[in-house]
Amino acid sequence: MSHRQKIRIDLAVAVTVCSLALFAGSAEAQFAGPAVTTLSPPAGSSTAALTAKYGDVRIMPGDIISIATYGAPELSTTATTTVNIPGSSSTSPVQGIKVGAQGEIVLPYLGVVKIGGMTPAEASEFLARGLKDAGILVNPQVTVELVDSPTRVITVMGEVQKPSTVPAFGELRLLDVISACGGFTPTASHTITVRRRGQDQPITVLIGTDPRNTDESNIPLMAGDTVIVPKVGNVFVVGMVRNPEAIPLASNTPITVLRAISMSGGLTFGSAMSKTMIIRTLPNGQRVEISLDLKKIMNGKQKDVALASDDVLLVPTNGFKAGLAGGGAAVAASSLYGIGYVAKAP
Repeated sequence: MSHRQKIRIDLAVAVTVCSLALFAGSAEAQFAGPAVTTLSPPAGSSTAALTAKYGDVRIMPGDIISIATYGAPELSTTATTTVNIPGSSSTSPVQGIKVGAQGEIVLPYLGVVKIGGMTPAEASEFLARGLKDAGILVNPQVTVELVDSPTRVITVMGEVQKPSTVPAFGELRLLDVISACGGFTPTASHTITVRRRGQDQPITVLIGTDPRNTDESNIPLMAGDTVIVPKVGNVFVVGMVRNPEAIPLASNTPITVLRAISMSGGLTFGSAMSKTMIIRTLPNGQRVEISLDLKKIMNGKQKDVALASDDVLLVPTNGFKAGLAGGGAAVAASSLYGIGYVAKAP
């Protein structure tokens, strides 16, 4: 081999490896490791998502509040209000009083009182002043607390154990609400979408698999947010394998090329190992073909590749081997050696 030919071969190998890394890195594969070339993006999210603007919690129509008046139990709320249980058709009793459509409540001695738009602290001072001005109590001590709210919730959908709404009276973070819904299912994706009121673009959060990146991905959430946990999807193995099939991905175990082929029963005789390819659809809809050499991967000369959702792993046919398998040994030998050959009967 000449020096020029060697340079061409080395250049071709370098271009192939770079192309493989580029196309593989463009997909949102979830796993990374020393033997895997498809490195997942670092866990985290945009800078804007790491900060949430928390305003004062204000009493709104439909909220349920409790009122405690020290030394005067008759002025404390003891009414039982029935509320719907999120994600269920049943109801649950809650001790408190429901705020009317105009932000009003009805109290003994004070009658109809409008507290909508006030914070619980402001409502406490307002009611205490009303009791004092009416001459009912000399030095009333009133405490107003928010018990439940139909609007101040975070909705969690998709691949969690119990999709539901989570009350959001204070600061909550992403993993808090996931935990409140029972955690992820085995097929949950590590790429989570958060839709927030007032923002045109959804927030994309990459949980990843490295615990050291948890703080970056555990973003604060606000009341009204919708958390969507998608399903991780399948990969499709076709061609010269024993059992072509769709393999479901899991959130805790990578599906690499070699693992996918093993799960499909292994290769059959007649496979073109050096012409194996991954057909991948990018987020923009473009399809790319990633060329692989299974023999080099098996021998440790190339790194195994983690498959992404909806990848198609194609193991094509080797025409020469297929001819041998189909009883064309004589024809194949004749073509190979360039001579006429006739098989003689025994």
